[in-house]
Amino acid sequence: MKAEETLQFMMDFYPELFPSRKHCLNHLFCTIGNGYDWRKGELVDKDCEFSKRYSLAQNIERAKPRDEEHYQMRMELEKEIRKQKGDSYQITPQNIKYNFEWSTPSKDYSYLYHYPKNIREDWLALLKECEQMLIEDGVIQGDGQKEGLEELQEEQSGGMRMV
Repeated sequence: MKAEETLQFMMDFYPELFPSRKHCLNHLFCTIGNGYDWRKGELVDKDCEFSKRYSLAQNIERAKPRDEEHYQMRMELEKEIRKQKGDSYQITPQNIKYNFEWSTPSKDYSYLYHYPKNIREDWLALLKECEQMLIEDGVIQGDGQKEGLEELQEEQSGGMRMV
């Protein structure tokens, strides 16, 4: 499945878990044991029977959640409420998806740092989008970091072998 189709699948079938691109990218590239494996240069879901028979009725250039504007507005509202309430703010089932936190990417295991040399172009673009978001959110360092994706890939012992 193409990279953008995978994101769209995640947001369409599991909107409570993946209400935004950021949630999807976090799961695919930062979360260890996410149920995906590299095969032929793309991440594929090992277990999901739906993804094997799912196909989009029309081609998409960029995956998009159903109600992105509403989600962004609610996220901003939750940030403001959290700021006002301070320590008394509580995460509940009703607001959990608006309180996003990155999984800390492991340099030893995360797909952000471990990807095949024959990674498909669309998957590399998603990986770089994820890296940029992590930099912007202060989770990893930006320019000049020795652990940049290309440098780390070169240092790895020949990269990952294809499955």
